[in-house]
Amino acid sequence: MAAGLMVKRYLAAFALLAALLVGSAGFAGCSSSTQDDAAGGPEATPVAAGEATAAPAASAEHNGDDVMFLQMMIVHIKQGRELAALAATNSARDDVRNLASAVDSTQGEEAKVMTAWLQGWSEPTETAHDPNMHANHGGLPALGEAQLAELKQAAGADFDRKFLNLLIGHQHNAVELTKLADSGTNPETKDLARRIKESRSDQISLMLTMASA
Repeated sequence: MAAGLMVKRYLAAFALLAALLVGSAGFAGCSSSTQDDAAGGPEATPVAAGEATAAPAASAEHNGDDVMFLQMMIVHIKQGRELAALAATNSARDDVRNLASAVDSTQGEEAKVMTAWLQGWSEPTETAHDPNMHANHGGLPALGEAQLAELKQAAGADFDRKFLNLLIGHQHNAVELTKLADSGTNPETKDLARRIKESRSDQISLMLTMASA
């Protein structure tokens, strides 16, 4: 399958995830919809940021690991969206720009949901981005300032190569972060962690294909 077609289908899948994250039905039905899209079904229309009216609620049951996972993932997503935003002006490839846009949009919706859950639990919505402060639970993976500065100076094919490599590593770190939710007690947080693990793993596979194109 050509990389462009793969990106097109991922765009539809990400749009479905964003719609489900902000929809009143919560996460119900996501699996079957995504499978339909992967089989070549009707494409989804991306959900505009302003259309989100409410995040699906999370049950009150939670522990410190649920909180820490959400806090760390919010910070991780923030840096990933900063990385994706660079593709709009620096990338020479439509498929890279489209993928970055989908990642930015969908992960923005994820962050909204996680923020709403933390606020509902009366917990802080972010944690410090110093990896040394989180050594007891695996650290908080972060892109280095030197890496981001180098990427900002790149353009064209050089940018695309560096961007894909950095985003692959960044999304791998997101997969690692989801392990923190294993010791949590909140069912919605656990389910979101599973979906994040699956989506980031799929993105990594796609980007490895794109990087070799």
